[in-house]
Amino acid sequence: MQWSMFEGWLRALPLVSLAVLGCGPDFDPPSELHSLRVLGIQKDMPYADPGQTVHLHMLWEDASEHAARSVVVRWSGPCFDPAADLYYACFTDPNLFTGMTGGDRASFAMPKDIISRRPPPSDAKNARYGIAYVFFAVCAGELVPVPVTEETAFPIGCRDESGKLLGSDDFVAGYVSVYSFQSFHNDNPFVSGFEFQGRPVASASFCTDHGSADADDPTGTDDCQARAGSSAPRDIDCDDPKQAQLCVPSCAADGDSSCPAYAIRPTVDKSNVSNQNQDDVSKQLLGRNVGEQMWIDYYTDAGKFKSAVRLLSDATSGWNDDYGTKYYAPKAPGLARVWALVHDNRGGVGWAGVTLKVQ
Repeated sequence: MQWSMFEGWLRALPLVSLAVLGCGPDFDPPSELHSLRVLGIQKDMPYADPGQTVHLHMLWEDASEHAARSVVVRWSGPCFDPAADLYYACFTDPNLFTGMTGGDRASFAMPKDIISRRPPPSDAKNARYGIAYVFFAVCAGELVPVPVTEETAFPIGCRDESGKLLGSDDFVAGYVSVYSFQSFHNDNPFVSGFEFQGRPVASASFCTDHGSADADDPTGTDDCQARAGSSAPRDIDCDDPKQAQLCVPSCAADGDSSCPAYAIRPTVDKSNVSNQNQDDVSKQLLGRNVGEQMWIDYYTDAGKFKSAVRLLSDATSGWNDDYGTKYYAPKAPGLARVWALVHDNRGGVGWAGVTLKVQ
């Protein structure tokens, strides 16, 4: 099982322990997709007002060799203000995983008293808040309850037709946290397009989700999910001048840095108001302006990157225009999906994806 925390990612506890000891297996870099993976979860409002309905949108991809298989996506009900704000304190609720909802999207209503019912902080500089957790499970099999042990912190498992519990290649579980503040808000990063080799990619060739998670986005919100999940990416006609830009030769060195490098990045305009948010919570605590921290995680199911994580904006030094990376093609011909997920440090995320053809 992979255990995903948004905002964060780590592998199941036993695997982490082996890696730390230095005697475990070598894992693929997180940017290289070869199995079932959850790439990101977007909230339509990263900070939700009391009483607001929060909409969640998951981007996942099954990059395994069995990508045509059926995959189950489920969401728990919300857990509000658990003891000490600890996500695992939610597991004491016996009804948390009863009636889980399915699909790439989910929603819940934040209580109107999510903030007021909590005691105020002892230090007035600390902003009053409430917190909600929603858990998810993505399974290439059947979801089943499992006992919680020292090695299994999550009370849901995924088993195959023979009844065997599946591991990290076939089962991803985790949670998303949503904060509520009395007067603070946050926007998702605004990603308007994709650039390959310094040129904008035609709108018909990329997908993006940069706004409200429940909106009918004509630029491709739903299409983005259609290009992930278990569906095959669209083919590219390299003889079409409008698509030829996305065709690259294979490289015998299989994604090594000795391969030709192709510049790639999402289009993120620093002048857009959504990309200029201040960290109001830190500002109140520190008594001075604090900008958001923003970064980009790159993913692909074929090929490699020079740098899979790039800084977009620093809280102190501000915007970084050099936020792109270089893509190295694999040796095997075929279609390669490339994703760029733009994060901020307050729960916001926007993404864009493009398909390349390796010849």
